[in-house]
Formats: sequence, structure tokens, C-alpha cells
Amino acid sequence: MNQVARTLKQVQQRVMMAIARGVVKAISDGGKRQTVQVELLKDELRDGVERMQNYGLTSHPHPGGDAAVVFVNGNREQGIVLAFENRQYRVVGLQQGEVCLYDDLGNRVSLLREMVKIEAVQHLEAIAPTMKIVSAVTIEGSLTVDGPSTLTGDIETTGTITNNGKNIGSTHRHGGGPVPD
Repeated sequence: MNQVARTLKQVQQRVMMAIARGVVKAISDGGKRQTVQVELLKDELRDGVERMQNYGLTSHPHPGGDAAVVFVNGNREQGIVLAFENRQYRVVGLQQGEVCLYDDLGNRVSLLREMVKIEAVQHLEAIAPTMKIVSAVTIEGSLTVDGPSTLTGDIETTGTITNNGKNIGSTHRHGGGPVPD
């Protein structure tokens, strides 16, 4: 085999080894960059492979998912996981252009065509020094306010109103008089 053919074969091998698909076996999330143990070809197990994530978004996925790994110059000792997918938890059925941030429990933040939808399996909490909602608000379920409250505008109620254990609603009477209509 001449020198050109050998060189081309080496280049071809490096290109073929530059990108791989694997299965993540373990994840270490304690350092500045997350690292994974990934199984690539049969009996090819790479440990300490860095997993790059987009700025402002991070995750700690379960082992068992698929990984797309690239290798600098085709060197299998210098891998970087660029993408991670776990078919078991992937959200399906989105329309074109929709986006969903999700986890393995079923919590979701979905940017849908007609709304932004937040689904919390256990509890949803917003923490901020102040909050302003500019919209009509409907609450289905009970409402508890812990702290001073100010209401401005008309208030319309249905049902009883109780203050310090005393009924002050539409059936409230002063001085034993009749219940107003």
C-alpha cells in the first residue's frame, strides 16, 4: 500500500472514530463540569467523559439514556458528550414550535401554542421580593393568605364570610333583627 493510501486510511479511521452513540452508565455531578461513564462500542467503556450543557440550563439525568459523543481528532481518550436523551421520560405530542422542560416525575413547563403551562406533581412555589400578575385570575381550589392584604375595588362574594369565627356574610344579623333579603 502506498503512502497516500495509508494516510487516507488513517484519516478515514479518525473520522469514523470522531462521533459515537452510546449508553450512559453513570453520572458524576459534583465538579465544575458533569462527567459520565458511557458505553460506546461493544466492551468500550469510557469513564470521566465531560458532558457539556448549555449556559443557564442544567440537568442530572438518570443513567440508561443515549448519548451523542464527539472525540477530538478521533482520539477516544478525549470525548465530550454533546447531547443526552432518555426515551423513557421524553415528552411526546408537542405541536411544531412548542417547547417543554420536563423531569422524570412529570413536572413540566410547556411553551404551547395557546398558553404557557406549568404542571407540578407535588408543589409549585414562586419566591420573589414582589410579584405582579397583570391578568384576570381564576383560582380553582382554596386560597390561604398569610400576611397583611389590601384589596382595592369592588368585592363580590357567594357563600359565607367569617371573621374571627363570626359570620359577617349576607346572613349576618345585628341586634337580633331579621336576615336581610
